[in-house]
Amino acid sequence: MNPAQAGLKFFLLSGAILILSGVAQALVRPRGARERGAQRYFNGATARAIVFVTVGVLAIMVGLGAIPIGMR
Repeated sequence: MNPAQAGLKFFLLSGAILILSGVAQALVRPRGARERGAQRYFNGATARAIVFVTVGVLAIMVGLGAIPIGMR
């Protein structure tokens, strides 16, 4: 296997794991008893989940070749 192809598969796999982790974290995070309004949707766990999904999508785009990396 070409080492460059193995590197791209790494980006695909890690991107998928990051997206799944971010979505799962957003869905199953513990909710406080007194959370109201915007506090229910915007907190540290939600911000971290958004970062995970964003980085995961970017990693998948690198793995698919939509975002080139390195010298070509």
